Formats: sequence, C-alpha cells, structure tokens
Amino acid sequence: MLEADAGKVFMIGIYGKELTKETKKLLNEIRPGFVILFSRNISTPEQVKKLTEDISNFLGYRPVFAVDQEGGSVLRLKDGFSTLPSAMACAATGDPQLVERAVNAMSLELKAVGIDFNLAPVVDINTDPFNPVIGTRSFGDDASTVIAFASAFLEGSRNANVVTCLKHFPGLGSVSVDPHYDLPVLDKSYDELFSFDLLPFKRLNADALMPSHVYVRSIQSDALPASLSKEVVQGIARKVLNFQGLIVSDDLLMCGVSKFSVEDRVKLAFDAGNDVLAICHEPELQLRAFKGFKEIVNRDQTLRTKLSKTLEKVIRVIESVQNINRPSIEIVNCEEHQSLMKTVAERSVTFVRQENLEIPLNEVDAILTMVNPPFSPVSDNPDDNVPKIVLELAKHFTVRYSWFSEKNLPSLEEMKGKHILLFTYDAYRSDVLKHFIMELEKYANVLLVALRNPYDALLVRNSIATYGNLVVQQEALLKVLTGKVKATGILPFKEREVLL
Repeated sequence: MLEADAGKVFMIGIYGKELTKETKKLLNEIRPGFVILFSRNISTPEQVKKLTEDISNFLGYRPVFAVDQEGGSVLRLKDGFSTLPSAMACAATGDPQLVERAVNAMSLELKAVGIDFNLAPVVDINTDPFNPVIGTRSFGDDASTVIAFASAFLEGSRNANVVTCLKHFPGLGSVSVDPHYDLPVLDKSYDELFSFDLLPFKRLNADALMPSHVYVRSIQSDALPASLSKEVVQGIARKVLNFQGLIVSDDLLMCGVSKFSVEDRVKLAFDAGNDVLAICHEPELQLRAFKGFKEIVNRDQTLRTKLSKTLEKVIRVIESVQNINRPSIEIVNCEEHQSLMKTVAERSVTFVRQENLEIPLNEVDAILTMVNPPFSPVSDNPDDNVPKIVLELAKHFTVRYSWFSEKNLPSLEEMKGKHILLFTYDAYRSDVLKHFIMELEKYANVLLVALRNPYDALLVRNSIATYGNLVVQQEALLKVLTGKVKATGILPFKEREVLL
C-alpha cells in the first residue's frame, strides 16, 4: 500500500498544454497527489479545463491541481481570465472587503477550470525596497496590513472552496538574495522573528504553509535551508505555532537547495516535516527524486511510519476534490469579475507625491518610458515592449514617445522647460537611472509613473504608483490621468530615505 501511494506526497510540474506520451509516462510512474500548472501549461480556460480532466481520466483519480495565482506579476492564468492586481495594489485600495470579493471571483475561475489549490497568499512583510524576490507580491511593510489583506484573500478563496497556502515561511521580506538563485540568510533575532515576520503565520488560518529556502541563524543550529530543517518545520511551524495543515515544500529544484543531490533534498525535506514534496520541473530529476524517495522509505522504518501518517493527511485533501460540483466555465472572465478587477485597479492608483500636479493632465510635451524588462531592450525593437498606456497617451496628447535605459539616456538640455511624462520599471535599483531622473527634474516638469515597484515614485516631487502593469492597471491609470477616475490609493509602506 505504501509503495503504491508514495507518489501521493509529490507535487510535480509537467510540460506542454496537452497530455503527451512523455507526460503520461511520468504521471503513470509517480502517480502524484498534486500537479502544479505553470504558464507553459496554459493558453485558454477551455484548454486548462480539458488538461485537468485528461490528466484525471488518465490517472483514474483527480490529483489536486495547484497554481501560483497570487495576482500582479505572479499570475499563471492571464489571457481569457480575470486578472487580480498585485498584493501591494490590493492593500493600496484600503478595502479588504473589496479584495475579498475580487479574490473570490478569481478563485471561482480557478475552480471552474479544475484547479483546487492556490499557492497563495504571500504573507512576507516587505521591509527592504531592494528585496529581489518579494516587492509588490507583499501587501506591505506593516504586519497588521499584511494580516488584514491576507485574511481577506483567505476568506475569498475559502468561500470558493479553493485550498490556500501561506508563503514564504518563516519570511522573506527582508532578504537580499532570491532563493531561486542562491540561499538567502535571514539575520534576525528570535524575538524579532516572533514579534514581526512570523506574526502572519501565527494569526492567519490557512490550509497549508510553504517553508522557504532561507537560512535563519537565530533559530537554526543545523545550517540547512529552512525548508529542509527539522528545527524550522517541526520545531517552529508544528510545535511553536501549532500549525495543523499541510506543509508544502518550495520547489526542491531551486538553487537555494542546490548543494544537495535531488535524492538528499527529498529525504531531508520529508524528514524535516514537509507533507508535500514539490519537484516542479525536469522529468528526469522528478523520476530520480521519486525513485530515491521510495528506496529511502523502504530502508528506513521511521520514515515508513512517517509516510503512513502523512498519507492519511494528504489523501484526505485529494479525496476532498473528487467528484465535486464546479462553477460553469462561463463565469471565467465574466463582466462581474472584470468589473471587480477594474475597481481594485482604479482604487489602488496612488498619488505618492503631488507638489504642483493638476489632474486631469492638460499639458504633456514628451513621454519617456523604460521597456520591460528594465534597463535593456529584450528584442531588436524595444518599441515592441513599450507599455500600452504610453501608446494611448502619445495619441491622446499628440506627442512622440521615446524609450530610455542606462545605455540610452536622452539629452537633459533637450528636455529643458518641458512637461515630461516619465514611465519607469524599478529605476531606483540603478544608480545611473536614479541620477538621471533626479537631474531631469531640475530641467523639466516631471510626472513619474512607477509601473512596477512603487519606490521609483520617491525619486521626484510629482509621482504616481500603480504597483504593477497589468492591462487592467494601465487602463485604470489612463482614466486617472485623463480625469475620469480619482486616484484614492494609499501607499502601503513607509517612505524610505535610503532611496535618495
């Protein structure tokens, strides 16, 4: 029985938008309890629904289909779906009830296409503007704000019967390294962690929790990533916080755990207390991890006993998604859901600085914009990556736009005395761009629009933050700039002098 069900503790990712021969082989060998979908698996709502049904029919049971659908920059389901603005945008509305309704709409759409598990919300408290992994994925830099809006997220999900997961335990809000690429070290005392970073995990009631690949000196003597550490997973999550739900590992193929073989990662993660082992990519490594896991469990009676108890918990979750009534696919991206997302986007737009700014804008002489990703064009023609709102406003004001980067800065003299509309993507991270923007303001009348992390908006005297550049957010910004909607957003973090 244990041998047959061992795969139920695995969460695997697959490749492609339909069930292929290779995917069937992988699924048949592991017989996972959880399948996580990424953008590579998704085109239309109808296609996603068919994929989840085809996989379930092939396996003879429905695995728990999971996705990272946080909102903002982390949305796996976009085209054809209602798109929720980022967590920070949600907090900027100042209205948890509105956010709860919007999350409920998003969750119903997940349910309609066969997805039952949303690996969200992010409850990291983002205290470092230069954080490379969290930023607008966080609701803000204050524990009470994070708790209030994460609670709304959980309630909206729960009312749609979507399973939720708090991440990233014990907190990535102040790290300077992205665990996708290396192991961050969190240098906070025990008291600091428990009075700040861990507050959301202590106070929020979610179905699951995700330990991250981070090393916390003050609570660990084992020097392991927290995700692989008994001291963190069992010692803190289970014993101190008394967390009773599923504990789901972060992807065990991330570089934050790369010093260990994939077999050792799986053994350490399971032994530490993770109930679900996430191996999101690379079929060969997924199979290696699974075979290694079975061998280890067969040799170790303690792990066999642990697997037996873990399977009881995991199978209850799997059984909970079998043969349930799902909303009709017709609700996906319906007018009501679109309206909710528009309202969130419109009410999140924030005037960060407004010294001598009149709205609606009446005079624009030139538009300058960065392209995505920041600092360098991503194709031979950077115009392909210019934000749509730039094109709309260029037409509206009958002016030309130009793009800029560290290596493509316009002449300040040519900007002298002009009214400049400036669109940025994380310019504050670059000393070159930060200096250029602050100098530009000495020559011209500048209105800066921060299209990603809002910290750009602290560089000038007149600025707006949108907390992301989803289409729905760009449409909301256009309405604000043309006076059709008032910007009522509230900055969900304290201004940081370090940027200046």
